Amino acid sequence: MRENPFKPIEHWFKDLFFSAFRGFLKKGRTDFRPVDGRRTARVLFLRPEKIGDMIISFPVFDGLKRHFPHIKIAVLGSPRNYAIIKNDPRFDRVFLYRKSPLRDIRELMAMRREKYDCVIDMIGNDSVTALFLSQLCAPGKPRIGVGKQKYREYYDFNYDHRRGNTGHIIENTLKLLEAFAIDSESISCYSRPYINERADTRARDFIGTLTNGDRSILKIGYNMSAGSPTRIWAEEKSTDLLKRLLRFSPGCRIVLFTVPSERKRGLRLKEQLGEGVEIVPDGIDLIGASALINYLDIMITPDTSLVHIARAFEVPVVGLYSRYMKNFLLWRPYGQHSGAVVSGCDGNIFDITVDQVYDTFVELVEEYSLVNR
Repeated sequence: MRENPFKPIEHWFKDLFFSAFRGFLKKGRTDFRPVDGRRTARVLFLRPEKIGDMIISFPVFDGLKRHFPHIKIAVLGSPRNYAIIKNDPRFDRVFLYRKSPLRDIRELMAMRREKYDCVIDMIGNDSVTALFLSQLCAPGKPRIGVGKQKYREYYDFNYDHRRGNTGHIIENTLKLLEAFAIDSESISCYSRPYINERADTRARDFIGTLTNGDRSILKIGYNMSAGSPTRIWAEEKSTDLLKRLLRFSPGCRIVLFTVPSERKRGLRLKEQLGEGVEIVPDGIDLIGASALINYLDIMITPDTSLVHIARAFEVPVVGLYSRYMKNFLLWRPYGQHSGAVVSGCDGNIFDITVDQVYDTFVELVEEYSLVNR
């Protein structure tokens, strides 16, 4: 996995900050008892990370609401995941952590004014940022964490999934609900992102135009984009694979997903393959793309947030992963026995072959009976 070269410096600075101010931190309770949801009015969740991190957190929000519908939920997100939560009615309020000291201090003061009854740190490892936020945004209130080791003593409740546990990240994160005496295994791991009516209508019309309303036509999503160059498959491999898919299911429709900066690649591929291949509408946002995924039969994508969006809609996924097994075991497509294609390299997916992806696609199509339905 390629790491930001400035990350070690950032971690060093944060460790220094922790060492300087650790004396001001309050230790967690050793006699923790579950939070009484009946007497809890407002809960703040900390999730200032990427889109995928927020998507896999939805079951926690929905599980808490299912048991305690009166609780108002607020979330601290980030500019990277704001698009998926900004209009979501799950949340009574959305805050943002921007890594901008003055703006973040203002946001912190706004959170303190809300006087939350409980703060839940969803970052699944030891984070100095989340540690201090959990202490400062709701002073004196229960602090719930997951995956904490080094900073475990500063949380009232913690589920440490990193000690030999290979459970999926969704299942591990759901363990947070046990702080409210909620059986995490009773909660569905499938929670859909919020899709507004306009986005849903546009997606339905787009798919309807491609298929002329014929629901038997196999609708395949193919994502060409990823957050890192190491997760972008070679264009010639994409061309070869999609040609084989068109032969496998004559009459199928393939929808190409790209970020705006890579749209030209998608247009080139569409031009090469012709009929049967379409690209997502120009200017589509994340909610619009999510709405389209909801109407697909199967999704092929590198390891990105679209894996988790598709699985939230229970759309089968063929996912392309590097051999970084810690990441793969946690973030593989949830609830599938097959569908993941793992590279022989820890740092990229370049050596994954067309045969591997095609064979996995066929296996998944047969498993889910997606042809001749």
